[in-house]
Formats: sequence, C-alpha cells, structure tokens
Amino acid sequence: MTVLALIVVLAGAVAWWGARHTRTAADYFAAGGRASAWLVGVAGTAAAVSAFTFVGGPGLFAVAGVGSLWITFSAPLTGALQCWAVGEPTVAAARRHGILTPQELIGARFGRAARGIGAALIVVGCVANLAVQARAAAVLGENFLKVPGVLAAGIALLATTAYTALGGMRSGLLADAVQGATMAVLALVLAGAALVAAGGPAAAFATVRHAGPALLGSFGTVPPARALAWYLLFCLGTCAQPHYIQKFFFLRSHEQLRKLPGVLTLALAVTLSVWLAVGLAGSALTVRGAVTLARPDDLAPRTMALLGPWAELVAGVAVLAALMSTAASFLNLGAAAVTRDLPAALGKRVRGLTAARVTTVVLALAAAGLGTASGRTVALLAIMGWGFFTAAFLPVFTVGLAWKGAGPRGAALGMLAGAATDIALEFVRSRLPAGLEPGLAGAAAGMVVLVGVSALKEKGKGKREEGKHVLAPMVEG
Repeated sequence: MTVLALIVVLAGAVAWWGARHTRTAADYFAAGGRASAWLVGVAGTAAAVSAFTFVGGPGLFAVAGVGSLWITFSAPLTGALQCWAVGEPTVAAARRHGILTPQELIGARFGRAARGIGAALIVVGCVANLAVQARAAAVLGENFLKVPGVLAAGIALLATTAYTALGGMRSGLLADAVQGATMAVLALVLAGAALVAAGGPAAAFATVRHAGPALLGSFGTVPPARALAWYLLFCLGTCAQPHYIQKFFFLRSHEQLRKLPGVLTLALAVTLSVWLAVGLAGSALTVRGAVTLARPDDLAPRTMALLGPWAELVAGVAVLAALMSTAASFLNLGAAAVTRDLPAALGKRVRGLTAARVTTVVLALAAAGLGTASGRTVALLAIMGWGFFTAAFLPVFTVGLAWKGAGPRGAALGMLAGAATDIALEFVRSRLPAGLEPGLAGAAAGMVVLVGVSALKEKGKGKREEGKHVLAPMVEG
C-alpha cells in the first residue's frame, strides 16, 4: 500500500504541474511540440513497452521459450523503421500544418470521413489496450504488492488519469520520461538478480535444456510459422501503433527526428533484457521446484518473491511505471479522438480541454472494468491489442502516406476492412492455422482494399481529386 500511496502523491504533483503549464490544445495533445530526441525516445519507449514486458513476456517465455523472443527480435530495426516510414511525414505535418494527433494526420491526407473512421477505431483500440494495463495492474497488486487486484488497478489508473486529464501530454511526457528511465534501470537490476538466483546464465540454461529442451530450440514450443508471424506483427506493427506515432508530434525539429532511432533502440534493448533474463531464470527455478506456477503470468511475480521483498518492491515500481506510461498515451489519444476528431469529421465544433478531461476519466473507467473482468493472460491481451492497431492502420500510415495515388475512399474502406478482418479472426483464434495472425491478416486485407479501391477510383476519374488534401504535396516530397 505504501507504493500505491506514493504513486498517488507523485501523480498529484505531476497533475498540478501539468495543469499549470497546459494552456492550449497543442500543449494538451502534443506536449507543446518542443521536445528533444532524448526526452521523446525515453518517453516513447516507456509508452511502448507497457506491463507486457515485465509480466506477460516472462510468462510467455515459460510456455513458449525462445519462441516468445521472436516478438522482441525486431527491436534493433523498429526504431529506424518507424522514423523512416512514418516519422518523416508526421513531423513535417506537425511543423507545417499544426497537426496534433495521428487521426488528425489521417484527416489532413484523406479527408473528414477517413478522420472520423480512424478516430472511432482509435477509441476502440485504446480501450482494449488500456484493459491490458488494467489487467497487468491487477496481477501486480495480487502478486507483487499483496493487495486486491481490483484495488491496484483502480489506484494505478486513477493516478494516471489524474495527471493525464489535468495536464495532458505536457504532464504525460514528463512522467513517461521519468518512468522510462526508471524502467530501464530496474529492468537491468531485476534481470541480473534473477539470473544470479538461478545460478547464473549457464546454469539456468542447462537446467531448462535438461528439463525441456524444446523451450530452447530456435522457435521454442511455438510452430515456426507462428514465431515468424509474431516477428512480422511486431516489426511492421510499429508503424501502425498510434501511441508510437503520437510521440513524433512532440519533436521540435527534423534534426531531432534523425537522432531518435538510436535513442529508441538503446532504451528498448535495455528494457527488454528483463523478458529474457526473468523468463529464463524463472523457468529454471520452476523446474527445480523453487517456484510454483498456477498460470503463466505468475512467473515474474513468483520469481521476484523468491528474491525477497526488495525485488518485489522494485518489480512493483517497474511494472507500475510501465503500465502508467502506456495508459497515459492511450487515454490522451482516446480523448483527442472523442473531443476533436469525431466532431470535426461530423462537421461540428471541436470540444475544448474540459471535455477532453472528462472523456479521459470515462475512458479510464471503461478500460478498468474490461481489464479486471478478463481472464486472459497479459501476453495474449497485449498481442490482440497490438494486432488490432496493426490491422486498422498499417496500410494507411505506410502506403497511404507514401503513395500519392492513395485515395480517401480507399483509405477509409481499408481501415474498416482491416479492423473487421482482425476482429472476426480473433473470435476463432484458437482454430486458426499457426502462421495466421489476425493482426497481419487484417493489415493484408486493408492493404488490398486501400490499393484496389484507390486504383479503381484513379482509373475511373483520372487524377482530378484523389489525394489532393493538404498533405499531398508533402507526400510527393
């Protein structure tokens, strides 16, 4: 309870600071657009990593072994990929046209209808992804902090909602940067301590190999097709996650964008060390009988409990930092979609900061209820949330922004087709072939629709109006 009380106090201080320094929509939704690469990179990693890395990742390693690491193998590439594919047009849009959010970027390129559809999909995805953080907070409370899961989830989301609602991303960027640095340091501490408890990396490896050699094969216990699908989903999907793209609007210049890939890669590599180290060490300790599991998500908490109260405290702080930073981004994106983008798409007046703050609270309540009621593991919930955004937005944020022939109707229908395909396949996920990942299948369907409809429209009407929104000259350049 002491940790939760401290979090509330710190969140209150950040909320007070943010409320004093937030005056405009640019402050609230884009942190004023004056941040450096180091600040954005560390904060972006914090928002990207989430509790999935500290709770879901080691738990997935316990059942999938090396197969789970295929999710992380793209880390050296993703920072450069997203900055090149999406960062360039996003920073240019922010600088030239005052665009503040990913869904506003879609509207500037493809018109009001596409902006409205994108905003609606972002609201759905944000609530689903916030539920992941709520679920992780519940696991945190029950296993790390020894308090009821509902209480931990409620306090964590309450604290995050407070500083996000009052200070927007002026508060969020500051909090995310501090949380990101905290996570990176604590990840290394926990990774090292877990391996020491298991007798060192070599001993842990030997124990797991003896008990279950399949876990340490090239693909672990996961079919190769599924491991490769995970790799592609998390590699390409980085270009479609709105909470990643949101951070580009915070940068003060293109010069900072060029520095960003290195910061993102370094911060992500350090933080992901906890996935491999705790997963391997915890699996070895489980084989030896030192740790017992009722479910995969118990691996990290039970390993920390074995290390002692200090490790539980450190892990609790790390997980709280991870889930709060990610939740702040989703709350802000959802509030922007409801109060700015949907009204603009319907031709109505854009709502002010008061409406954005109220919407932030409502989204947090909806996500808390959904997440704490879910019985799925943190890892599976995270993959589903990531897949939804990949399916809905990968075509429009990559091909849509780069191809001047992409049209408004193609973009709008492509987003709908991708999201619908992903949702339909998630209902039958357990019966799908190993290599068919709903998020990737949805992105493929959306890409076909975007390209096909745009090409047909171009053929039927020539080049009269397609793609002539405000960003068309930028895309050509």
